[in-house]
Amino acid sequence: MRFSRLPIYLAAAACLLPPASSAQEAPTLAALVEAAWQRSPVAHTLAARREETAAARDVAASWLAAAPTLGISDRSDRWTDQRKQRETELSLSAPIVLPGQHGARRQLATRAGEELDAQLAQARLAIAGEVRTRLWEAAAAREVLAEKSDHLHHLEELAADVDRRVKAGDLARSDSLLARQEVLAATADVALARGRAGEALARLRLLTGTAALPDVEPEPLPPESGSADHVRLRAAQAAETRARAAVDLASASRQAPPTVALSMRREREGGMPGADRSIGIALQIPLSGKLRNRPAEALAGTQLATAAAERAQTQAAVDMDLALARDQLANARAGLEAVTSRAAVLREHTALFEHAFRQGEKPLADLLRSRALTHEAEVAVRQQRIALALAHAHMNQASGILP
Repeated sequence: MRFSRLPIYLAAAACLLPPASSAQEAPTLAALVEAAWQRSPVAHTLAARREETAAARDVAASWLAAAPTLGISDRSDRWTDQRKQRETELSLSAPIVLPGQHGARRQLATRAGEELDAQLAQARLAIAGEVRTRLWEAAAAREVLAEKSDHLHHLEELAADVDRRVKAGDLARSDSLLARQEVLAATADVALARGRAGEALARLRLLTGTAALPDVEPEPLPPESGSADHVRLRAAQAAETRARAAVDLASASRQAPPTVALSMRREREGGMPGADRSIGIALQIPLSGKLRNRPAEALAGTQLATAAAERAQTQAAVDMDLALARDQLANARAGLEAVTSRAAVLREHTALFEHAFRQGEKPLADLLRSRALTHEAEVAVRQQRIALALAHAHMNQASGILP
């Protein structure tokens, strides 16, 4: 029977794949995602931005609005009256953040860090989606190669049987030529399938650094849930929250920060012995109004409006992706049931034709046609199983679930 030898043919077809797929131990899907994440430029960029957010938090925790200024001045009458008068002053000044501005700066820095964390999770989910797609492309190509190799083997068996019957005088020479051309066509199909399998594995290797495939089992489906806690939606909400914090900071920054200065002066008067020393404290309060800060407030408001619109669009996109994934899953299940039933009918049909051919009741052309249809149906079953597994992966991806 054809199906009793199927595992052997699958193993033989696997040997036709590139050596990297058999030389490595089969990884898990989570391991492939982690490998792709480590190779992703986006991952390295976002990870490097952690230093930016950490630096922003340190700056926001400070009460200084800018770097302090150190000043020194020296004045004497050496070049004028020559009364030996001299005055030296050393000062240190710094703009001080107002209490409301200080809280708004710290809030913005915190929200920026939360946005980065959400972006990291979103980027990792996007990488997982690419891995899932490449993985099931490679799995589908491997299944096609296995089935075509199996079909070639059986055509070779049939051609050998036809040759024996031609030599015995039971069949015409034309039947032997017909069987041989079917073998040659199947051989070309195997070569084409092997090339496509190699290409699919190469794309997977480029993404993950390995061409080893995990067990091609469908991912477990998540429990039925909404999109409230979706990774993409959390990232959009974090961006909106960060933009709102920027608006609060712009509103709190209408008044420019005051400057506090501490100075120490040393004065020498003529020929008087010793020198006078004094310490001074100065406060400068900028007289500014709303007009100075309007551009910054307008820019922050624009960014908030953009983030809110993107959050609403992301919500709609996530809901649509979930609905499409559910439909795809239902269609894949229905399709698998249909092609499985068709393959069972065609297998029975081919078995009857094989018996009739051996009895001389059916010509070889009819048997080859029946076998071709059965082979097509079996390929469809294999491909539909892959499609169902891919639908599982799409459902998890749409639900925001990482492997």
